Amino acid sequence: MDSEVSNGSGLGAEHITDLLVFGFLQSSGCTRQELEVLGRELPVQAYWEADLEDELQTDGSQASRSFNQGRIEPDSESQEEIIHNIARHLAQIGDEMDHNIQPTLVRQLAAQFMNGSLSEEDKRNCLAKALDEVKTAFPRDMENDKAMLIMTMLLAKKVASHAPSLLRDVFHTTVNFINQNLFSYVRNLVRNEMD
Repeated sequence: MDSEVSNGSGLGAEHITDLLVFGFLQSSGCTRQELEVLGRELPVQAYWEADLEDELQTDGSQASRSFNQGRIEPDSESQEEIIHNIARHLAQIGDEMDHNIQPTLVRQLAAQFMNGSLSEEDKRNCLAKALDEVKTAFPRDMENDKAMLIMTMLLAKKVASHAPSLLRDVFHTTVNFINQNLFSYVRNLVRNEMD
């Protein structure tokens, strides 16, 4: 697997999904307090939309920036901003698909995540089983990988909204699941936006 999305400097592959899922949860309205704590724990610096809005230039455009070992440096539209924009767009689509996830499924998945004896692999299997249950609700006109990515992050959002204390666990399980099952799709999505 490539460690970079592009030939130039950029995020390591393992951090792309972190930012994508974080941005999706942020754009989907997860509670800010839990997300702020999670954002500080990420190995890459995540930022809030409000942070970007504060950096308007005198001509009205937003300042572009990229993160380099914790330092903010000017750049053309940075890879982080591109991933954030993708996450925001996917969250908007997810809002339209939200009604396809039954509350009982969310409660069951949350209860499974609360089981402290489950391994990370067991949690990914629970997430996969929940995805199989909602697969019939995927829009017919949407690419399967895209629908699966959105539904995976939507399940994470709904579980975290149902039980905010599970945010960290559901976030990491979701990132691992996407990296194992959908990473080539995510990498191509980011590459296409960067071109």
